Amino acid sequence: MAQTRAVRTIATTERMQELRGRVALANRVMHHYGLTTYLGHVSARIPGTDRIVIKARPHVSMDRVRPENLMVIDLGGNILEASKEYPTIVAEWPLHTELYKARPDVNCVVHTHQKWCTIFGIAGRAVLPVHHPGMASVAAEPWPIYEESYEIVVTVQQARVVAQILGRHGAIHLRTHGMAFVGTDIERAVNDAINGEHEAEMTWHALLAGTPETISMIYMRPYVDARFAPQDPGARREGVERGTWENFVWLDQNVEASRYRAVQL
Repeated sequence: MAQTRAVRTIATTERMQELRGRVALANRVMHHYGLTTYLGHVSARIPGTDRIVIKARPHVSMDRVRPENLMVIDLGGNILEASKEYPTIVAEWPLHTELYKARPDVNCVVHTHQKWCTIFGIAGRAVLPVHHPGMASVAAEPWPIYEESYEIVVTVQQARVVAQILGRHGAIHLRTHGMAFVGTDIERAVNDAINGEHEAEMTWHALLAGTPETISMIYMRPYVDARFAPQDPGARREGVERGTWENFVWLDQNVEASRYRAVQL
């Protein structure tokens, strides 16, 4: 019995180390794609629990986030695990916890201040699905806008309103502040933030050139339907193809090429 318990403890520790590593990498990827600087955070639910892994304070540049910069909190904002060097919870923790409470299907929350998506939120305009059905599907339906406060979301009540407005959508504008994306796993939420920014920039330029031609839902439907479906491990692509976790690892290992690689299609 004791040996079985020890094996389970080791397995649990290894899974936590892997999760911490994936969350840390997701934070760095946001920087590699130019979506954040030192502000912003990616969190992930610890599977089967009401606990999450999230970036702690003091803030470090997003490209330097490592597992030791993360902490574990419960959905009440109580710190359960933290390092001595990074002991303070981020002010916007309610934004994450209330989204997890409202959406049991969500296992990752990404909060950024990314430029192009934020511009459309400020203007109250929809980001349009204009480029490649798979990428465009993130904007297949207009994202709702939270505009109850122009301050950052730091109270539980504010965050509850954000969660209510988000509803079943995958993203929400925090007007004059930034964005929040949610996903069933880290890879999907991070990809939505990346693809959302691409669609926003393409929408901006298309509007300057004329009247944008949007992609019909018939072409985006398979991607839309799959967004919150269970992930099929057998369907994972290998290599460094854009949009894969392996691509994120490649970008992190080749930082000097990251910005160039990030914009390639």
